[in-house]
Amino acid sequence: MNTNNILSFLLLFNGFLSLNQSFSQEGYSSTLSSVGPIWNNTTMTAHMNELTNRFRNWNGKPIKLSDIRGSMYFDEDFIMGKVYLGDQYYGSYLMRYNAYADEMEAKKTEKHEAEAISKSTRLTFEIGNEKYVLKSFVDNEKNFVEGYLSELISNDKYSLYHKKTKNFKEGKKPETSYHEPVPPQFLTSNTYYIAVGEKNPQRLKNSKKALMEFIPKENHGQVKKFIKENNVSLKEKEHLIKLIDYVNSIN
Repeated sequence: MNTNNILSFLLLFNGFLSLNQSFSQEGYSSTLSSVGPIWNNTTMTAHMNELTNRFRNWNGKPIKLSDIRGSMYFDEDFIMGKVYLGDQYYGSYLMRYNAYADEMEAKKTEKHEAEAISKSTRLTFEIGNEKYVLKSFVDNEKNFVEGYLSELISNDKYSLYHKKTKNFKEGKKPETSYHEPVPPQFLTSNTYYIAVGEKNPQRLKNSKKALMEFIPKENHGQVKKFIKENNVSLKEKEHLIKLIDYVNSIN
């Protein structure tokens, strides 16, 4: 390890110690260690700067947050959530999920600005009713990508995940003087993924045929019967949870 790397490690370790003291003083529950969350100092301002550098508004001017319809977040409010390091409870912080940047944002205290927590597969986040895990999964183009998934079912047979995304779409100039300009906006995307055993999660398309590709042929009849009798919609989260729970119950 060279001198610069050693210095960086020492600074980081000292930072963890000071954070531990800070959280204790402010009443935050924490058992911080040198292998826990690393704070990135990434804020919504940084993401807006990135958008401004890459895009312009329909009229050619720099984009402002007020120009954009929608939000980077499904829930903009910070709520107290829990962080786990492996299987061990690590601490409770004010958190929210940035679905545009695919980042976990947290506040060291209520008085601090939001910062991003560096991604690690060792960390799990519970925010409200959502449990977020960092996974390598197969995207629509059959590429392996890493990102946060909301864990709906964790099982040795079949696990189910929900990917919640906010995509940025540029605005458009009015086609004629009779048309209004189309403002830039954040569009919502919801995708579900299935993991078979220890394999990487793969996208579950909205069709029974796609579902059956994950299931042994000898079980197709039972699963199709269950879908028909229970009017299962592969678009609905609660329906999918019920369905995958049933699939896991099949011997």
